[in-house]
Amino acid sequence: MCLGRRSGLLVLALLGFGPLCAQVLTDSLRGLELSAFVDVYFAYDLGHSEDDERPVFLYQYDRHNEVDLNLGLLRLDLDRGRYRASFALMAGTYAQANLIGEPELLRNVFEATVGISLSKDSALWLDAGVLPSHIGAESAIGIDNWTLTRSIAAENSPYYLSGARLMWKPSPRWDFAALFLNGWQRIRRVQNTIPCFGTQVVYRQADRWSLNWSTFFGSDVPDSLAAYRIFNNMHAKWERGVWGVQAGFDIGLQERSASNTEAWSVWYTPMLIVRRELTPRLFGVARGEYYADPDQVILRTGTVHGFTTFGYSLGCDLNLFDEVWCRLEGRTFHWVDAIYQSIHGPVQDNTSFTVSLAARF
Repeated sequence: MCLGRRSGLLVLALLGFGPLCAQVLTDSLRGLELSAFVDVYFAYDLGHSEDDERPVFLYQYDRHNEVDLNLGLLRLDLDRGRYRASFALMAGTYAQANLIGEPELLRNVFEATVGISLSKDSALWLDAGVLPSHIGAESAIGIDNWTLTRSIAAENSPYYLSGARLMWKPSPRWDFAALFLNGWQRIRRVQNTIPCFGTQVVYRQADRWSLNWSTFFGSDVPDSLAAYRIFNNMHAKWERGVWGVQAGFDIGLQERSASNTEAWSVWYTPMLIVRRELTPRLFGVARGEYYADPDQVILRTGTVHGFTTFGYSLGCDLNLFDEVWCRLEGRTFHWVDAIYQSIHGPVQDNTSFTVSLAARF
């Protein structure tokens, strides 16, 4: 009889604590979101090199004649109103190519940030950690971009940055940001004493068009080289009906030497993308671009005109399901110098075809 009474009390206790435990678990998971992204591709480069690598200035879809993972991403986001955090790990050929210079334990970190709101209306935020870059209109996540492959400008400016970002959003139309950074796409800072900074201003007009101006100031080399860098990125996006246009212009300056601070190397790149909706799930896209780096600040070629090239691409994107895309693109690069490697030696042109199947869930 006593045993039965104790069992009954235990059952009542469990029934009483069950809803409480469920409530605690629900509260702990509030604002927590788990997501993933997978982008698998096949690229065929008509002028591939002997080691099957694509041109060295490409970090996305950079393997020739093999089915491969460009980016596999697992992401956890927390939003509790007055504070937030994000942590994302990645794998794929993009991570292997673009983070080769980082410490080995950090090469699979896509994003790792913690942020706090500095105002009651959540208009002012301070975020710190490994951040997505404020430079450029293109993301490392393929389906967020109008074109399958990234522009030369995007591939040769930061995809990520590490440091702290102060962001102010006074209205739905305006964004302002100031950043203190470890360097030009670096998680670990190089050994120098020159701080790096960045700024961003964004203006939006409803969902039709937007303007962006981003900057970077600082040095990405040791103090002994004293090569100060100034970089400006400007881009605009316009959409109306079935048409969309995206235009960008980047220009960078860097000191040539510590002994001659009045001499600066200049590189720049204009880019234009035109997109048309053919059906509600089918899109056509064309891109033209030009990259001029005669002093070879970003990429050394050892040729007379440095790293300078024209680029053209045509693509077709099919939205199979809400977050599933099949994309096809043909792309050509050309310049007067033989800056592209092939199995036959250096050539002036490079043409490739890429197909991708990507999903976000």
